[in-house]
Amino acid sequence: MKLFIVAAVLAVAAADRLPAPRSYSVPAPPSYSAPAQPSYSALAQPSYPAPAQPSYSAPAAPKYSPKVIEILSQEFDLRDDQSYDSSFQTENGIYASESGQAVAGYGDEQSYAVQGQYSYTGDDGVSYTVTYVVDANGFQPQGDHLPTPVPTEYPTPEVPATQASYQAAPAPSYQAAPAPQYQPTYQ
Repeated sequence: MKLFIVAAVLAVAAADRLPAPRSYSVPAPPSYSAPAQPSYSALAQPSYPAPAQPSYSAPAAPKYSPKVIEILSQEFDLRDDQSYDSSFQTENGIYASESGQAVAGYGDEQSYAVQGQYSYTGDDGVSYTVTYVVDANGFQPQGDHLPTPVPTEYPTPEVPATQASYQAAPAPSYQAAPAPQYQPTYQ
């Protein structure tokens, strides 16, 4: 313990003898001026003022306050069999409802079969409604404003198959690749 006290006293004494830390001051920015115009007595040149320094500033932040939309109703019901019903409605006309039932998923995972709808008023003042189903085939929305996919399978015309027009191709025959003939020799 005495050794610890002696070491602490020596450390304080040594710290007292250290030179004072140097202070650092920020250098003044250099000043710039236009170079002096040489004067020629034989040939007079016009003098032009130095160009003005451009000034840059960030654009002003937009001045708006977001309107807080009130939720008029909200319900969520989770039943013992893990099925649920959910809905909400806001003051600006957004409405959504959804119901889901637990189904077998992948492996030990549980999944849901879901059906629902939502509606809102667009910027053009038209009310849009989307109904959807979510199941093993993925998310399948339907709505009058949604584009419909182009069919990818077109019906093929019936063509009569006759013996003369159709002959089965012979089945390909495969042969095993020959074994290599290289034989290493060891010395």
